[in-house]
Amino acid sequence: MVARFTGKAALAFLLLAVSFLVINPAMAAVNAHLDRQVIGEGETVTLTIDINGDSSGEPDTAPLERDFEILSRNHSSSYSLINGSVHSNVNWQFTLRPRHSGQMTVPPLKVGQASTQAIALQVKKLAARTSPGGEPSGDIWLDMQIEPKSVLVQQQAIISIKIYQATTLAQAQLTEPAAAHAVIERLGEDKQYQVTKSGRNWLVTERQYAIFPQQSGTLAISPVQLDASVIANAQSFGSPFFQSSRPIRARSNALKLQVNPIPAAWHGANWLPASGLSLTEKWPSAKSFKVGEPITRTITVQAQGQSMSQLPALPELLPDQLKSYPDQPVLKDDKSEQGITGLRRQKTAIIPTAPGTYILPAIEIPWWNVNSGKMETAELPARTFKVTGAVAAVQKSAPPAPMTEAQSQLPQAVAVASNNSTDHTPWRWIAIISLCGWGLTLLILLVNRVRKKQRAGQADDAQSYDRENLNDSIRAVRDACKRNDAKACEKALIAFAGCRWPDGGPGALRQHGGESLVRRVSELEHYLYAPAGSQWHGDELLHAFEQADFHHRAGKAGKSGKCLPGLYPDQQ
Repeated sequence: MVARFTGKAALAFLLLAVSFLVINPAMAAVNAHLDRQVIGEGETVTLTIDINGDSSGEPDTAPLERDFEILSRNHSSSYSLINGSVHSNVNWQFTLRPRHSGQMTVPPLKVGQASTQAIALQVKKLAARTSPGGEPSGDIWLDMQIEPKSVLVQQQAIISIKIYQATTLAQAQLTEPAAAHAVIERLGEDKQYQVTKSGRNWLVTERQYAIFPQQSGTLAISPVQLDASVIANAQSFGSPFFQSSRPIRARSNALKLQVNPIPAAWHGANWLPASGLSLTEKWPSAKSFKVGEPITRTITVQAQGQSMSQLPALPELLPDQLKSYPDQPVLKDDKSEQGITGLRRQKTAIIPTAPGTYILPAIEIPWWNVNSGKMETAELPARTFKVTGAVAAVQKSAPPAPMTEAQSQLPQAVAVASNNSTDHTPWRWIAIISLCGWGLTLLILLVNRVRKKQRAGQADDAQSYDRENLNDSIRAVRDACKRNDAKACEKALIAFAGCRWPDGGPGALRQHGGESLVRRVSELEHYLYAPAGSQWHGDELLHAFEQADFHHRAGKAGKSGKCLPGLYPDQQ
């Protein structure tokens, strides 16, 4: 007679069972079996272990790890009292996926003091699909295609992956296509639609990639793999508590892509295979511009079938009297079903420093048209524009020697345009006010210097003060230039000149600074006292200032202890 206890008798049953097990322990009987003995590559198998008797031990699954993936493990326990004897039963279930194909063996597993028997398993190797297409089969089926099937080095090809599913999937994970010596990028979002094939309705998920091979030859693209769980009993009672699942794996076909080398007809500098390329320019609508007025030029390159990283940098060939200040280029990839369209946009501020007629040279970008199989060239034609201004008036107001030297550097056509200028802006008065400002500032610095010397009372203290002020003024020039602060740079230069040449002042800076520094100082003056709209960048002035010859002469004299310290005393 079999007696089972529930409800109020549960406690008494447990006490009786425990006491009986303690008094009458028994060796557990262990049995193991597989739900299938022959499976296909990538399929799973369920290992069940039944333990009757002493169930205190747990199966040691370490021996399984070498040849199998353990995808899940579950166990259940039950107790029964038969004719006064307590019996226990523990059931373990493991979902296994073989790591390779062929004849395999599930090894014996220890459970406490007992162990299971070895079990044979045959895993059939599936024939690899080497070509796309075909009819879907099973519950899940993958297909991978590529177009075109033959390309040039760095030419774009499109990989399309289709996932056919005839059952509900959960936790699906798809690997990405991989190939040596190639760049692969995903395109956009997945698309889903339904088709009927092999007499069944399939839900199709399509995903696309762009691939750019980097060397010629035959390129092998490995299959992609989908791991998921198949939902079973999805309609049972309409509740997820009654649903079960099993893992499933599917692989696609492999692909081969023929990659051809760069054609012999190509003779450009940067290899650029594309299905289309455009080169456009944005230029102000004004017909002429003024000296010091910034001109914003924007050039955009777009290439269909090429990423932004493949687009070449644009040349910066400008006449000497045009200063260019380019922004950081804008790089962007637009992705669609047709592939990648790379974009490079370069915005540059062009500032003319003298009047005249200027010609911006034409810009050419050679590229290979993959549709026609020919080399083509995208071109922006040369652009001509005029610049007017009153540079001649500024030259008359400035000290004659350095300005005449700078003027001699201009082309003859520009000099003629300057002499014929009819600009009526009050440059003469602006120049006079500028010189007065420099003189007044110098006078204040000299008066302060004399007062500090009088308070110090000793020549050595005065010399120490001059050195300290020189170092401070050098730092001030550097900081102002790096911040592009023109007004602060002017003040710092005046302070430097007053310390470096106490008897010469700002005029001595023009006398000893050299041609390059004189030109940059003149540009600074022009920016400060020219009409609004011009721009000034301090990097060129800072470079000329640091390369000026008076620093080297000062360093040599400083070795005798009679001159100023070096340019960067805090770093020595």
